[in-house]
Amino acid sequence: MEIEKEVAEFVDTIKKDPFKYYFQNKENKKVKWEEDKVYVDALYQGYLDACRTFKWEKDGKDNKEYIREIFEEKEIVGDMKNYLRADKLESFDEIHKKICVNLIEKCKERTNMTYGQAQKIINMAFKYLYCCKHDSAMEERFKACHMPLDSFSLEWFKRKFKEKNFSNLDSYSENNKELPENLFTKKGEKKLKAESIGSWSSMQTWEEDCKKQEYPYEFYAHVIKQYCKENSITPLQLDFIVWSKMQKIMAAESFIKTFKDDDEENKEVINSEELEPYDILNLKTTLENRLSEIRPLICK
Repeated sequence: MEIEKEVAEFVDTIKKDPFKYYFQNKENKKVKWEEDKVYVDALYQGYLDACRTFKWEKDGKDNKEYIREIFEEKEIVGDMKNYLRADKLESFDEIHKKICVNLIEKCKERTNMTYGQAQKIINMAFKYLYCCKHDSAMEERFKACHMPLDSFSLEWFKRKFKEKNFSNLDSYSENNKELPENLFTKKGEKKLKAESIGSWSSMQTWEEDCKKQEYPYEFYAHVIKQYCKENSITPLQLDFIVWSKMQKIMAAESFIKTFKDDDEENKEVINSEELEPYDILNLKTTLENRLSEIRPLICK
């Protein structure tokens, strides 16, 4: 199964503690889901993926120690644990927002954490937890988890949905809130506007990002959720596929462009090239095509 292969490949990239411990010697260790430790470790691992975008105050205790102590508090870990293990199924969207807002609030004495930074930590934490051995009941809970948003997933989003018509409110909103017209292109249809896609680390929620003239977090989460329903995949599973391949494709494109920019005859072509709308089904083919372009450039 492709998802299992993609998960295994992602696990191979986990080279840092604390989560490296869970997969040492190619062994997927049995996790004590009833204890707090695995959740704290997943949160901290998620923070390591986002930490380069943080601006901390210089005074006080070490920032890594500070945020780990916040993760160790019962409230955030308790919400994650209850969502995955409690008998009563709660709305992941509500739990997710509660955890993100709580994390932002707890860190405000030392840093102005954005919603984009919080979602990266929380969503990556659930992604790391998904890699651990879990039962079928927990698998059902993971189905509602969100796709972590970063530069690679946002680039995939931009290319995939650039021709989608967002004139229908249901296509991008789950709460009947309408986004301002100026966030979309003005050609008779409401289509994705590249200028309205901000960086993941500065992303905010519906009310805040509309003021900034950028798409809010909820917009991306809902559009991706709808896409996943249509393609029989979950947002978290989608991330395992999209992230690694988009990383390779964009690196290949950058490499090719570097060589082609040295060729005056190709400069005009490069500047006018359309980015391909990558999809799950053609990511592999696209990557192979890009690699086939690289080989002759290297051998010049």
